[in-house]
Amino acid sequence: MEVVILQVYNVHHAIYVGALRQARRLSELIAGATSRPEEMPADHSYYLTDDFQSGFGVAKDGTLVGLFSLIKGRGEELVWDAVAHKGAKRLDCFDGFLTGYYRRFGFAETERIPNWTSGEPDVVFMSL
Repeated sequence: MEVVILQVYNVHHAIYVGALRQARRLSELIAGATSRPEEMPADHSYYLTDDFQSGFGVAKDGTLVGLFSLIKGRGEELVWDAVAHKGAKRLDCFDGFLTGYYRRFGFAETERIPNWTSGEPDVVFMSL
């Protein structure tokens, strides 16, 4: 079996936003776990796979943002790449599956705030 190394490429904000918008249209899971495309700041660095099915952003302060993948199983490689090669060292997410998922990569909870929508999961801030 051939091992394929996932390649991500630095892309312009508008290209990333278009890919994220499409992913959110196609997946309720992605829509529920990512910020709206118009909320993604233009001054962050953004990365996509060459098929535009997966990507993430990294803020100047090292905050991982907008990680998504329409291809099952790519998330782990994306997180490792963001941490090892793109400078990601913190993030925020909704409590639940994602907090346990990010712990696998060495992230630990640093703060928690109640969700602004009553009955929805807390927002958890994590850092390496």
